[in-house]
Amino acid sequence: MKIETSRFGLLDIDDDKIITLPDAMPGFAETRFTLLNPEKHAPFCWLQSVDNPDLAFVMVDARQTLPDYAVSLTSDEYERLSLDEKSNTVVFLVVTLATDPADITVNLQGPIVLNPERMIAKQIVLEGSRFPSRHPLFGIAKGRETVETSCAG
Repeated sequence: MKIETSRFGLLDIDDDKIITLPDAMPGFAETRFTLLNPEKHAPFCWLQSVDNPDLAFVMVDARQTLPDYAVSLTSDEYERLSLDEKSNTVVFLVVTLATDPADITVNLQGPIVLNPERMIAKQIVLEGSRFPSRHPLFGIAKGRETVETSCAG
């Protein structure tokens, strides 16, 4: 499938690389995305809309960035993600970029959970959470100047 993107131009994406968000992300109508991992953008990856060339979310893999971060899913969320007791998940954190790297933040309150076997994802809103929606990315990295991570995909 060919998709047009405003950041990466025309891309040829295999159908099995399309991620479906059946519930869409709050505030957006788009439900089909693909995960892009441009090497020059590491440790960041992009959740690019298949249907809207201008819509892409910058993300990082939570387990690489914050190994102790855990998301508890409800039974409804398990069902929406088509998970069972043997399923693996990948948890991504949405990034807000800034000119100054010290101002780059991640949303710990709204992670995106992906079932990579079924290519179904959902943004989980952790209501009443102790996690902030704007947590300094480099604060997570415990003072390192760079975050050594990559996005799974």
